[in-house]
Amino acid sequence: MLTTGIDIRPSTTDNVGLFATEPIPAGTVVWLPCAKCPTWSAGELDAVPADRFGLLDKYGHLLTDGSLLLPCMGAFLMNHSCEANVLDTGLDFGLAVRDIAPGDEVTCDYATFTEDEGWSMTCNCGLPGCRGAITTEQGHDPELRARLTARIDAVLPRVAEVDQPLHDVVSSVSRAYARVRQGATTVAQAGTGTTVCSPPRPRAHRPTEHEVLK
Repeated sequence: MLTTGIDIRPSTTDNVGLFATEPIPAGTVVWLPCAKCPTWSAGELDAVPADRFGLLDKYGHLLTDGSLLLPCMGAFLMNHSCEANVLDTGLDFGLAVRDIAPGDEVTCDYATFTEDEGWSMTCNCGLPGCRGAITTEQGHDPELRARLTARIDAVLPRVAEVDQPLHDVVSSVSRAYARVRQGATTVAQAGTGTTVCSPPRPRAHRPTEHEVLK
């Protein structure tokens, strides 16, 4: 599920991407895996035609149980940046780690999707800290995880201070979110073992024809 104030526009990063149409303050929950997100079990993925699987492999991400989740409401179009403004390390939702102004591209760090072993891509973010090649193995690197976690910790107290358009949804599924709202100020304090690769409850949703990428 994706928060409000975001639109799909052409991107210099990868064809199209997500862009803020209104201010998104640091500390806003920007997206989370939810019951509306289409999922495919490991067995169902085996039966997906190769061309469609290529699209799912690009836009979806694998979960710890071997299934694949396609973030709904266009959230799957969020591009990678080595200086992402939305991070999820140690959390089961993506959090704005800086103020995102209207017109800014909304980005995440693909290395945090750690279950897709062997996956890699060439990064085109062009930022001074660009890592060049992005791999899911990087998501296990202690130095990178510490750096991303520190960025989340810096804004985590703001979760309880800013307006949360996704509050009703995220509060119903995320214990980490509840702990932050109750005063947890670090990922270590809020963490419950669930992440965007291991959502807090089983996914029962089966994709319709309109939800499957063509």
